[in-house]
Amino acid sequence: MTSCTPLATLRQQLRQQRQSLSPRIQQQHAQAAQMHFFQFLASYTQCPLRIGVFLAQDGELDTAPVIKSFWQARQHTLFLPVLESNPAEYMGFAKYTPKTILQKNQFGILEPDLPLEQHQSGETLDLVLVPLVGFDANGNRLGMGGGYYDRTFSFKASCSKNSPPLLIGWAHSCQQVAHLSAEPWDIPLNGIVTNMGFSWFPISSKIS
Repeated sequence: MTSCTPLATLRQQLRQQRQSLSPRIQQQHAQAAQMHFFQFLASYTQCPLRIGVFLAQDGELDTAPVIKSFWQARQHTLFLPVLESNPAEYMGFAKYTPKTILQKNQFGILEPDLPLEQHQSGETLDLVLVPLVGFDANGNRLGMGGGYYDRTFSFKASCSKNSPPLLIGWAHSCQQVAHLSAEPWDIPLNGIVTNMGFSWFPISSKIS
């Protein structure tokens, strides 16, 4: 799609909206989201978990506080997405610890500098925090347009909607829109964490 399409315009508007949030509001939102996310994790009987996270940028809801809390608790294992991975997997995931050396990928995003044989596929994870530009009440997600997450988790289209990994959006509440049209290749989110709370989407049921 070109920059003059409605979808591209919506993407630009939502990015500008989150970028305009003040540092104080950003911090408050991140703290609130962290609390809601850990309350959600308390419902899990499975432990430890293999959790995919991402490094926030461009006004995204900050992930640094929740990552730091995970490291301090030493309960779960974290993974970061790696774009330059096995082509058959579209996007891999590499273990992320305080000692992990990071390098910039082709988009200037930091990712673990680890050999290909240490990359994991999305199917090996239990839960993934998913970045997004916008979302709606049905779990439809508007990303940056690269399609990496949809292709990486395309296997979920033929599985039970609650099959692992659970895809949990991570965003400011102001990024919610009334409706997003879903394409056949779009993989919906199972739930969403914002500064306002955690919500399951209709495709999902609460995990016990």
